Amino acid sequence: MDEREFVIILSDIHIGTTAPTVWYRKEVHEKYLTDIFNNIIDCANKIQEVILLGDIFEFWSYPPNELPPTLDDIIDANPNILGSKGKLRQALSALKGRIVYICGEHDINITEEDLNKIKSFDGYTIKYNYGTYIPSYDTGILFTHGHEFTLLNAPYFRSKLAPLPIGYFVTRAIAYKVQSILSKTARLTIANLEEDGVFDLTEFLSKIPNFLKSYENGPDFVSKFIDAIAYSTSMPKDLRIQVDENTTVSLNEVKEIYKNLLDDFHDFLKKLGLSDQTIILKALSAEFKRSYLPWYVNKDVLGKSINIVVMGHTHSPIITFSNDMIDYVNTGYMCPSIPDLREKPITYGIYSRSKRLVSLMKVADNTPNSIQPYSNQIELNSINNFEYLKNVMTNNDSKDMTSRIEINENTTNIIRADKSLTFGWSVFNVSLEFWNSMQMGVLSKAKELGINVIKHDEKSNEVEMLKGSIELINTGIDALIIAPYNPELLPVIVANAKNKQIPVVALDVGTGGADVAAFIVSDSFGGGVLAGEYAMTLIKKYALISTNVAIIKVQKTAEYALLRGQGFKEVMVQYGYTIVAEVTANSEESQSYEVMKGILASYKNDLSVVFCENGTMTLGAAKAIDEVGKKGKIMLIGFDSGPSIINGIKSGSIQGTIAQQPFKMGEIGVEIANSILLNSPVTYDDWAKKEILMEVYLINEKGEVKIGII
Repeated sequence: MDEREFVIILSDIHIGTTAPTVWYRKEVHEKYLTDIFNNIIDCANKIQEVILLGDIFEFWSYPPNELPPTLDDIIDANPNILGSKGKLRQALSALKGRIVYICGEHDINITEEDLNKIKSFDGYTIKYNYGTYIPSYDTGILFTHGHEFTLLNAPYFRSKLAPLPIGYFVTRAIAYKVQSILSKTARLTIANLEEDGVFDLTEFLSKIPNFLKSYENGPDFVSKFIDAIAYSTSMPKDLRIQVDENTTVSLNEVKEIYKNLLDDFHDFLKKLGLSDQTIILKALSAEFKRSYLPWYVNKDVLGKSINIVVMGHTHSPIITFSNDMIDYVNTGYMCPSIPDLREKPITYGIYSRSKRLVSLMKVADNTPNSIQPYSNQIELNSINNFEYLKNVMTNNDSKDMTSRIEINENTTNIIRADKSLTFGWSVFNVSLEFWNSMQMGVLSKAKELGINVIKHDEKSNEVEMLKGSIELINTGIDALIIAPYNPELLPVIVANAKNKQIPVVALDVGTGGADVAAFIVSDSFGGGVLAGEYAMTLIKKYALISTNVAIIKVQKTAEYALLRGQGFKEVMVQYGYTIVAEVTANSEESQSYEVMKGILASYKNDLSVVFCENGTMTLGAAKAIDEVGKKGKIMLIGFDSGPSIINGIKSGSIQGTIAQQPFKMGEIGVEIANSILLNSPVTYDDWAKKEILMEVYLINEKGEVKIGII
């Protein structure tokens, strides 16, 4: 048995501020959560990792007139759990950083930068995972929060409030009603109310299929749905809801913002091959018919290598077997109200790697051994819950899985997955630092997920790109990830891949209009704007007189990289500067050197800033500027952050650069391709173009990393 045998799964803690409408109350729930973390700390050497499976933090359950908190506010409100000496950070240290975070809907806004605020005293941080999580130690199990499969709470990107789903406003409306109830009674917080007594959401949501039948037109459905929410909570439809410091909306405006929700959800299901009306009704009803969520997930991953799915979201601890050999587990929740605690205890999951079993645990009150198996039928006499769990596993190895059963007690099973995937990887030019870093990200994530990779180097040659990619397709790969040298040829490659039902994920450069499964690209225009604002900072700092600037551009086929120059140009023109040269150097260092020499011949003594649209061209321009003695007198700003660029900044030849994340881009490319093959939901920044944007940041002349200029 592996020394790190167990995986702990915690979900739906909903820890927020002390606002009375927040489900988690530290005066009620903190002692239970402390017991769990103490157990994790004591058994850290037996734990492979802890997975925080979404809705850990609460950013939704606040009355409409209140500004939702920041993560800093929530940390400050819960020092014993989240503070510098809190139990979460103690666990993070004991586990040496082996904690993974997956967002739910109530914490949909959490970012990697946020999680870095919760750092252990010895420097460990929580790993942020994008989307569904398939661990490298078992590629047959999938962890995801579960909201992605529901109409009300799936991330919605076709609105100005993206990714907030319509369910956000349902929760704010419920908070309005809770606030009203509390103001009329002696009860102080929502924890004093029975869960179903606050707002009979189950009864209301059970009418959704009737809404759908009565209002088949999408906008009518959304409008009537919001009317019903307003009626059930007594919340005025014109009352302003404080979304953030700069945004307020009313329920009337929500109707317009989400009017296409139903049609978009139909489209989402069709992409998964689920277009039958009954299936749509089940998906719509997944919030209240909790048996529908595992059914829907089973359909989603049917026939793939995944055979265990672990979720949160529904607040219903459950383990489901089905004769299609997919085991669905829901870990329950950790913030029941005081009246509900006896019947709805705090629960979480423990996964045994060697047995491939998930068991549910509960935290009991007023007992010497508070951590117990979630069962009413087993004698509880084990001091160590891990030892007890081993006994449970040994006694349940031979479960009959031929018929579909559904229980919420101590049921487990063993399912194995042996299928391994092979991805093709075609890269622009691996000899260049940027692309080499991207390749390292691809290979690292593939190794982590147990995926084989066949590599092909395009060597900055469109013939190599086309020939090599088609050869990869013909080898029988499961997915193709490509960073295309000439994206205008990508439609030919994608057509060949589609003939063999192979998804194509494109990284950087462009798609040439090809119908790729996903396109992962840096925020090039935003990076160009950032470069322009930084140029103005340098001009002011060094009191540069010239109002002339130049741009060295990538090849015309690199449609997205060209946006960098557009963003830069827009800022400089706005400030009254003249673009005296926009010259293409085709992403080549040698060409950029010659181009820069030509610009200097005309403007050597009348030029303030040069912006290069990629890293290799920045190096060529730096060499030319240094040769004429203008190092540090003409400001040079690049785009990319390979070792050579950083060295150029250190030497003073380059005054700054806009850094991309090629390694992470490669990692996400593998994750997205894997999710597509598993029919797991993928979220896009632009659904029409299937774009996923990567954040860029500034590295200034001191080598300091800056998210913005300040």
